Formats: sequence, C-alpha cells, structure tokens
Amino acid sequence: MFSFRFKTIFILFILFFVCIIVRLFQLQIVESDKYKGISKTRRIATHPLDSTRGSIFDRNGNILAIDQHTFDISVNYKNLLYCSITLMKKTIPRITGLEVHKQTKKSCRDCHANQDIWLKKLSHLLNIPQVKLLECTGQAIEKVEKLKQNMEQKYGRAIRIKEETDFYPIVSEVDWEKIIQIETKQDDFPGIRVTPRPERIYPEQTLASHILGYIGKLTADEWQAQSDKWNNFILASSSAGHETMSLLYDGYAENDMIGRTGVEAYYEDELHGLRGKRFEEITCKNTQIEKVVLERPPVPGNDLYLTIDSQIQAHAEKSLGTNSGAIIVMNPWTGEIVAMASNPRFNPNTVEKDFRKLNKHPSKPFLNRAIQGALPPGSIFKVITTTAALSSNRITTQTTFECPGYIRYKNILFRCWSEYGHGLVTAEDAIPYSCNVFFFETAKMLPGETLYSWAKKFGIGEKTGIDLPHEKAGNIPKLATTASTMNVAIGQGALLTTPLQLARVYAAIANGGTLVQPHILLKITNSQGETVRTFQSKNIQKLSVSPDIINMLRTSLQEVVSRGTAKGKGLDVYKVAGKTGTAETGRHKDNHAWFVGYAPYDNPEYCFVILVEHTPGHGGDVAGPIARELMTLLFPEIDAAS
Repeated sequence: MFSFRFKTIFILFILFFVCIIVRLFQLQIVESDKYKGISKTRRIATHPLDSTRGSIFDRNGNILAIDQHTFDISVNYKNLLYCSITLMKKTIPRITGLEVHKQTKKSCRDCHANQDIWLKKLSHLLNIPQVKLLECTGQAIEKVEKLKQNMEQKYGRAIRIKEETDFYPIVSEVDWEKIIQIETKQDDFPGIRVTPRPERIYPEQTLASHILGYIGKLTADEWQAQSDKWNNFILASSSAGHETMSLLYDGYAENDMIGRTGVEAYYEDELHGLRGKRFEEITCKNTQIEKVVLERPPVPGNDLYLTIDSQIQAHAEKSLGTNSGAIIVMNPWTGEIVAMASNPRFNPNTVEKDFRKLNKHPSKPFLNRAIQGALPPGSIFKVITTTAALSSNRITTQTTFECPGYIRYKNILFRCWSEYGHGLVTAEDAIPYSCNVFFFETAKMLPGETLYSWAKKFGIGEKTGIDLPHEKAGNIPKLATTASTMNVAIGQGALLTTPLQLARVYAAIANGGTLVQPHILLKITNSQGETVRTFQSKNIQKLSVSPDIINMLRTSLQEVVSRGTAKGKGLDVYKVAGKTGTAETGRHKDNHAWFVGYAPYDNPEYCFVILVEHTPGHGGDVAGPIARELMTLLFPEIDAAS
C-alpha cells in the first residue's frame, strides 16, 4: 500500500518538474525572439510624484503658509527637440552631422511632419504664439545634448540617455479649464504631460516673515547631501525590515524646494513629506505611455501649529511702524512666543524674485532682529547688576550712594544720564530713576567675575535655544578691570545681548526666578489632524535668587512706571512693570531705545521687549508710547472699561 502511494507521488513530482522544464524551454528558446522584442520596445519608467508641504498655522488655526497646487505643461524631449530645430532654426551638431541628414533633400519639417502637432494644438488652446512656447526650451536642450555628447565620448558609441525620454516644462500655472481639455483629449496633444506642482503661498504676505522664513531651490551640493541622507535612511529602513521604502517613496529631487530660514528651515524634515512614485510601461519607439503599472501616492508633510497669535503679531508689527527694531511678546511661565516682530520685513511670496535686491539692501530685511540683533542693552541690564550685588552681599537694599551727575574713577569721568544727578539713592530708587552713578559705585565694590557669573546665570552670552535657525549668542566680556566692570554694570561696553535674551531675563523676574525656554512650536499634526507631538521644553533653569531680591526687583520695576523713567506714558492703567534703556552707539545722538517688562505686575500674563534701533530719543520717550499701543491689544478689556 505504502509502495503504491510513494510511486504515485513520485510520478506526479516528475510530471510537475517536466512541465516546468517544458515551459521554461518554450519561454526562453521557442518564444525568446518575441519577449526580446517586447523588452526592446517597452520599458518600465519611474516618475516621482511631488508631495504636498505641510501647512503652518498660528495658535488659533489661522493659515500662515500653505501649498496650493498649480499645473505645469511639460513636453517629451523628442517632440521638443524637433520643434526647436524646425521652428527656432536651432542647429544640433549630432543631427546635422548624420549621413542620412546630409543625403536627404527634405527639410526637418518634411521628415518629422507630426512632431509639431502638439505645438499647434497647444498654441491654439492657450492663445500663446508657438515661438513663445519654445523660448524657454533652449537651456534644457543644451543641457541634454551636452550630457549626451559627454556620455558618447566616454563610451565611444551612440548612447540613448535617460534625459532624452524625460519631459520638460514649457508653460507654468495653466488654468484648470485648459488642463481639463488637455486631459480629456490626450490624442490631440501627443508627447504632452500635465504636471501638478505645489506652490508655497503665504496668505498674510509680510506677516511674521522672519518667523515663517521662506523656501528656495536646492543647490547641487545640498541635493547631494540630501541624497546621501536619504540613502542612509533607506539603508537603516532595510536593516529594520522595511525594504519597500525605497521602492515606494523618493527623497528629494534635483531642484526641489527646501526651507531656507525660519520654521520652514528648522522644521524642514517635518514639513517636507515623502515623494511618491508612478511606474509606467512605455513604448520605446515613441515614448508613449501604454499603462500605469503601479502608483504610490506621496505622503504629505506634517502641519505645524505655532505659538504665535497672528492678531497680536500684526499689531506688534504695526506698532513698530517704519522703525528698525523688534518687538517680542512672550508667556513668562511657558516661554511661548505670542508675537515676534522684526522690521524691516520681507514678503516670502516674492523672495525668489526680490532676493538680490533684499540681500544687498543696507537695512538688512532678512535679519531677524529679535534673535540675531546683538546690541548693548543699556539700563535694561541693571537688574542683573543689582541681583549680583545683592546676592553676593556687596550691597544691601539700605545701601545709599550720592549721585551728583557724574563720578570719577582714576582719570576717567563716568556720567549719569541726568546732568544734575539724583541725590542720595538706594537700589530701590536707582532702578526706577535708572541712576548710572549708583551702579558705577556698585560696580566698584563688585568683582568683575561675580558680575560675569551672574550674567551667565541669566543666560547672557548664550543662545536661548529657541526653535529658529541662526540665533546669535551675543557677548558678555571677561571683566578684568574695574573700569570695564563699571561700563558693563550699566549695560554698555563690549556687552551685547539679543532682545530674546532680555525677554527671558525679565520673564524670570515675573515668574519668580525660572529661566524658561522660548519656543515657537505649539504642536505638530499629521494629514489626518492627529497630534504627532507637542513642544517639550528642555532648557529650563531655576535661578538661585532669594525671593526677597525677586520681590525687591518687582517692586522697583513697578515704580519705573509710577514714578520713574516711564512715568506718564499711560502704562500704569495696564499694571505694567518694566525697565527703560538707552544704549549709546558711540555716534552723536544715535541710540538704541529699549523697554522691557511684563504685565500685569500682580499676575503676569505677558512679558514684552521693545527695541527701536538708531534713534535720537531715549528708551522711555521712544519705546514707551509703543508699549502703550501694544497694551491696548493685549488688554482690550481695560480700554473698554476706561
């Protein structure tokens, strides 16, 4: 019984094996010419599919940046080439040098009568002269022919390169109605392909341009770097068991767009998405598409929700007017940037067209002054000098100094801003009146390394870690002499700070002594609206400042508005606490005017920084009214009540 079953199985196995051999013989020997012919006449072509870049929203869901699809028309190189030869009279050496071309008495137009069908049809449909349609093709033809020539010289024979089968754009941003006509009558437009292309739109024009940034085309070096990065990613994916990643998706393409500045650059990996692929079977003779074998849709980039309130941002930019400078509004408890205005600004919609002019403009419109403008802070720095002196017990709140309007140290005359002086002054008077002499005297008692150390504790001379590119660290100099310490004590000398660093310092006073991490990102969501991640602060530090010193500083900053250098600016109704500052530039009547503070002082909701560069005025006179205008939007209920 078992012998019979074994023989049956063995015979079936032999028959199955013989069938396979016969079929292979038929395919590889008998029908080999048939399949060789098919392989020579047909190919599988791969075409990338552009992904949609993620959108950017403000904290309330208002659109700040979005991709809108526009349509380009591209033409197969062969059709493009012969139309360029016949209509534009362009000479192609490899064609004019052919024997068959030399011997024929016919013109190129006679030999290739059907090659311009697409051109006539398209010209009529779009109402664009044929010559106009071909004007932009010269560069593409020159590039392909040069590449082909180099390859043929390298291998010593005629070679058909991939670029000869590609499609090249000739018309951009075609109306949808025209696109429908082309798509529904493809036989009338041989060799033409409609290519959807995402176009980055910034609906609010110049609003928050330094925060958003802009995008630009990859350079050759950047494309190579991105290609290497993608290849490494593919290798890692394969190692992890995701071998289909390289088959289904693509990384960056040549001339792809990439974020250059702002969150467009900082969150490029989140925004970019993954390009899909289309696999097409084409006829090699005329490069016509026979069928789509496989299409993998692209994966859209993730969306960003920012901490910015676009209404407050717009008001801050309006408050700056035509002044060069910056305004920052920040939550002192979380570090969320509610507004960050920098002027002059630029329009990210037109950067590509205006780049050269903007880049050479003396006002430096690409400079984000809020994080890149490193300037002397002037009297804004005096809260750090006070903290250093009180914390090291060099002075007490009862320490007094006489201010006659100046002080001599060795052979150097140090002047107070008040020509007549302030009389007998304590620390609680020195901050509201911004008495330079008090801080000169304090600096004489304060070792330079102590002041330097406390400035570093407050984050001066270091980047805040905000999620924006190209932030500057500023500079806190080593204080080797008493004279240099006296200069830095009032925010002058070689001391340089950014507006964002000062926002962080005053936020720490407002919240009780914590250095928060400023940030722009609120959350990231995918194309289904699901939250991928939220911002997690990593750079939060608790300052070792006693509550008594914090309370003394807060009281003094309140009195800046009630009886000090910001008195009479209309800020007391908003319960503003802050410090004015006038930093000298070294040129006659040329200052940087500052006002930094928070409101309301009994329960701070906002910390703010106002900077106006290169003005003849002083901090309170120039920045004070701007602060008043800013408060009207931050606290509209107070205006309504009054």
